[in-house]
Amino acid sequence: MSLQTLLETLLLWGIYPLWLLAGAGDYLCHRRTDIEHTSGSTESWFHLLQFLTLLIALAAGALLEPNAWAFGVMVAAVLVHSVLAHLDVSYTDARRYISPFEQLVHGFMDVLPLMAVAIFGVLHWQAISAGPSGASLTLVRSDPTRFWLLASFLVLAGMPILEELVRTLRYRREREQQRYQAGLATIK
Repeated sequence: MSLQTLLETLLLWGIYPLWLLAGAGDYLCHRRTDIEHTSGSTESWFHLLQFLTLLIALAAGALLEPNAWAFGVMVAAVLVHSVLAHLDVSYTDARRYISPFEQLVHGFMDVLPLMAVAIFGVLHWQAISAGPSGASLTLVRSDPTRFWLLASFLVLAGMPILEELVRTLRYRREREQQRYQAGLATIK
């Protein structure tokens, strides 16, 4: 088996499933610590933004011809994800308990995308090292594996994030309605 095949296998069947498992663990930690009643929808918006940055990185790697521009998009997206993760935890720390287990999960969620991009860079170093001149953001030929990778990411990572956001927004709306009704009761 070639080194390229081994690294591709590691990305697809090692790092990616581990990242999904870490995301599932994080989601369960949020439910357990009652995110809708603690840090609320603001934290959930951070999660959606982090998901979108990784979607950009994954889409660039799966859909674009590997070159310096595509790699640059991936690196930038993962770095933005890291900044958002820091802002997320900084916001949440005073509002919701972040257990040692959840902190461990966050470590995996931060490092695995960086490792995936690094391995992508090793796999496509010849095209990336040619530099940005002459390179463009060109779509690759359609490949069912790439489609299923993106579809699984949207469903397995995206759906829990959307469910959490809807749940936190619903609670926020209910709380605002209760405050409004309480304000009306005091006026009467």
